[in-house]
Amino acid sequence: MFEGFIYDRSARPIAIVLILVLLSACTQTRSHRADGLAQAQGLARGATIVVVEPDIELSELLANGVHEIRADWTRAAKTNVATALKAALERQDARVADYSPSTDTSLAAQQRQLILLHRAVGVSILLHRFAGASALPHKMGAFDWSLGSGARTIDPDARFALFLTLRDSYATSGRKALMAGLMLVGVGLSLGEQFGFASLVDLNDGRIVWFNVLTAQSGDLRSADAAQAAIAELLDGAPL
Repeated sequence: MFEGFIYDRSARPIAIVLILVLLSACTQTRSHRADGLAQAQGLARGATIVVVEPDIELSELLANGVHEIRADWTRAAKTNVATALKAALERQDARVADYSPSTDTSLAAQQRQLILLHRAVGVSILLHRFAGASALPHKMGAFDWSLGSGARTIDPDARFALFLTLRDSYATSGRKALMAGLMLVGVGLSLGEQFGFASLVDLNDGRIVWFNVLTAQSGDLRSADAAQAAIAELLDGAPL
């Protein structure tokens, strides 16, 4: 069970930027399965998977290196990713359910806290399993992460929940030319990057049974084809 982490939304962008720096590379994915889960085991095949509010933000990369979130780009990406996810999961014989917050305000608040907890756990996994932060002693090297028994609150019927986080940034053509010029004279600016992680949670016990990280310096989630490619990378190695 995940303990000792107080989630602070204001700190999350800083953590994500740090992880991006540490993981930046050409397109690659790196995944882990829960200890004891065979590599070839297709746990989720034929099961119902609820897709929990993919956390997606697209931003414009300004000449000074600041990322400015674009609502229009983000909306397009969410539509493309939702379509790509549903198609990819159905090809693996999974039954896909959309997450729906409860009409009961108390239950809806519990669901929201679980979603926030997952984000915090995800950042912790990134730091301690992928980005070189010191290992957590009580884990004893095992990939053993959980949202706790309350995970069932997310959906009363689905067996698994799929959580997904994606960040992408792009420079517009004029700014891209300016930034390219600055890079030529030695100013260290990036033209953008794509970063994401996905996890599959067993709602029966809250255990994170699979976790995958995607880093790329190309791709455009505003494009349906590019979104399909990104989802294929993010689901690589999933126990489907």
